Amino acid sequence: MTGKTHAAAGAFVGAALGHLAGEPYLGMALGALGGLLPDVDHPGSWAGRRLRPVAVLLENLAGHRTVTHTLWFALFLGGLGALLAACLRGLAALSVWFAALALFVGALSHLALDALTRSGIEPLAPVKSWHVRGPLVTGDPFVEWPAAALFALGALRLAGLI
Repeated sequence: MTGKTHAAAGAFVGAALGHLAGEPYLGMALGALGGLLPDVDHPGSWAGRRLRPVAVLLENLAGHRTVTHTLWFALFLGGLGALLAACLRGLAALSVWFAALALFVGALSHLALDALTRSGIEPLAPVKSWHVRGPLVTGDPFVEWPAAALFALGALRLAGLI
């Protein structure tokens, strides 16, 4: 899947979480960020362009859809979100658990979408070799655009903007 679909799906799951917690906008933003960050291993991605040295290092060491496309990386992002929220606690009304969970579910949405593609992912690597793949082709506009639009509309609806 491409960045627009990952961002929209992450925003949707984050907005759903935020809706339950009374913070739909923050949930939408953190979920979208979590949905984009697993592609930090690809220098041409949204995250890879912003964190280029990290992207180049990850791509050279492990390749795309390896280390950052696992449950362990999603948990790492959740932990990073909790750490950052704890540091910012005095500056904002940001719950540590909410930030952690929103980034985590955003990253999980990324893994779920990439698992639907022909390339697939190994979500439990290196602990268990289990390659999950589906029938979709990454970048197919007949899949990507409707999916991104539906996720974005769902996120906006959950946030009460439409």
